Amino acid sequence: MEDVITTGKSSMECVKLITNAKAKLLGFASIIDRSSKKTLKIKKNITSHMKIEVAVFKSNNLPKDLKSTPITVPGSRFIK
Repeated sequence: MEDVITTGKSSMECVKLITNAKAKLLGFASIIDRSSKKTLKIKKNITSHMKIEVAVFKSNNLPKDLKSTPITVPGSRFIK
C-alpha cells in the first residue's frame, strides 16, 4: 500500500522483501495512482482510490507558463 504510485519503484523494492521473507504478495494498492504505462514498473493491476493523469514534458519542450517554475525532485527517497 502506497500513498501515491508514480513509477512503482518503491512497491517493487517491497516485493523483494516480501519474496525474501517467503510471504505471499496479494497485490498493489494506492490512494492515488498517477502512473502511466510508459513509467510503471508494476505489471499487475493496482487498486487505487483515484487515478489521475499528470502531464510530463521534456525539459527542452516546456510550455511557456512552466519555463519560469523551478524544477524540484519529487518524493522522499533523497531525504537524509
